[in-house]
Amino acid sequence: MTLAFFLRFIDLSWGLPYHFHPDEWNMASAITRLSWKNKLDPEFYAYGQLPLYLTYFSTKLYNLVPWITLKEIDLPEAIFFLRFWSALAGVGTVYLVYLISKRLFSTRYLSLIAALLASFTPGLIQISHFGTTESLLSLFFLAILYFSFKILEKQKFIYFFWAGIILGLALGTKISALVFFFPLVVTSTISFFRTKKKIKIFGLFLIALIISSCLTLLTSPYLILKFQESLRIITYEARVAQGLQSVFYTRQFFNTTPVLFQLQKIFPYALGWPIFIIGILGFVLMFFVITKSLVKRERKAFLNTYFLPAGRHGLILTSFLVYFLSQAFLFTKWTRFMAPVFAFFPIFAAFFLSYLRNLRYLRYLFVFLAILPGIIFSTIYFRPDIRFIASEWIYNNIPSGSKVLSETGNVIDIPLPRQSNTYNLSPVSFDFYHLDENPELFNQLLVYLETSDYIFVLSRRIFSNHQRLATQFPKTAKYYELLFSGKLGFTETKVFRPFPQFQIFPLTDGIPPTAVTNFKFQINDEQSEETFTVFDHPAIRIYEKSNPLTKKQYEELFN
Repeated sequence: MTLAFFLRFIDLSWGLPYHFHPDEWNMASAITRLSWKNKLDPEFYAYGQLPLYLTYFSTKLYNLVPWITLKEIDLPEAIFFLRFWSALAGVGTVYLVYLISKRLFSTRYLSLIAALLASFTPGLIQISHFGTTESLLSLFFLAILYFSFKILEKQKFIYFFWAGIILGLALGTKISALVFFFPLVVTSTISFFRTKKKIKIFGLFLIALIISSCLTLLTSPYLILKFQESLRIITYEARVAQGLQSVFYTRQFFNTTPVLFQLQKIFPYALGWPIFIIGILGFVLMFFVITKSLVKRERKAFLNTYFLPAGRHGLILTSFLVYFLSQAFLFTKWTRFMAPVFAFFPIFAAFFLSYLRNLRYLRYLFVFLAILPGIIFSTIYFRPDIRFIASEWIYNNIPSGSKVLSETGNVIDIPLPRQSNTYNLSPVSFDFYHLDENPELFNQLLVYLETSDYIFVLSRRIFSNHQRLATQFPKTAKYYELLFSGKLGFTETKVFRPFPQFQIFPLTDGIPPTAVTNFKFQINDEQSEETFTVFDHPAIRIYEKSNPLTKKQYEELFN
């Protein structure tokens, strides 16, 4: 737990006073609008109000400290406390991985392994550093699963009560948490068939629903108070998610295959390849074990003993599948949609490792490899944000007054502002998203290419998506093809990558160190789903004009 706490609370102020995550910024802006005068109306209804109210009241409480001079909530303060609750939820998630694993495995040792792997899971570290809803939702999903386990063991009122409380908090965070109902519904149904006190089970389940409904409205009252506006926003977001509403920032999902996309672009990076591979093996093994146990049992005997003890594995497996499949087939396949199931993979991985009891050293090797990506990923928050590093380099190496062509679509452009009366640099934030449909933009681009001294590529967001969709966006794809090949007359002069390079010098007798091959190890996650990288660790490229061309020459290159 100490490791989990350290990795989640390290540098919660990263990037401040700037804000690089649009959802985080929207939520923080809503918090600054909250007051008793406007009846705590955030005027923001894309998510529930629970995270906003948690942050608002904790910030107000913090500002009661006598030596705190800031009495009004500003954006950086709101972002910090949003992140505080995300980090706290992240620690709670690791603890729940441990508690759930204790009910799945016969030894505490395997539960500790699962918690260790969860502590070092890159995606769980990342969502704990974002002041958004994902870390809270991960915590709530596991908590509901945990109390569902308890209900299977003993149908006590207190377990239904807590399941209802947590479900209400989850729905008060984001209405899409409706899918979290599944473990509670399954365990209530199984309990209903396993006991003679059917009315009791039905009553307890009904109480849990009433509690969750009341708490949802208590923590997110504007679902009702501004029902029409909330419904409009939720409907709009649902249409975007289904691909019925076209927006420029979803182009990465054009021509993508459900399930395959998540397996290629999300899980290997958010989990790290070792946890992903071992977790998949554990998932398959768990499915095989459950299927085998079902085949061996008669139906009646199975119903009488369902989910105890092997059935706990069935509950976690089916809960994972129901959530995964409910999200995987959406048109928009953002990393955040899969965040609530990241913590399942350390449990699956520990299940696989439990079958290596006679191969202790191999198990240790797997665990060591599994935590490496998390160690490397956490370096993002041990150093200044990559945009600070790039901005400092720009101020020191690019002459004042230089003309720069940059890209639109970023929450904040670089270089980040600093107090200077002498340095002047105003990059043109060009709209590449609509280049192919707007002839005027193409004309402007030719002018900017002729007059610019530098080109900034601030992330993989535009070039990666449009080069893949070259037939749909030929001009944008052509621009990046010409830039990267050097044909535009610009040379790559600097690349800022978010992860440190690890250099290995193998020592060989008789060969001086200068002659030894220099091996470099660097994580490259630019091929992941874009939101995994662009908010907290984009790779930034800077190109300097080395061969000036005329507007006509540029036009000929495109033609």
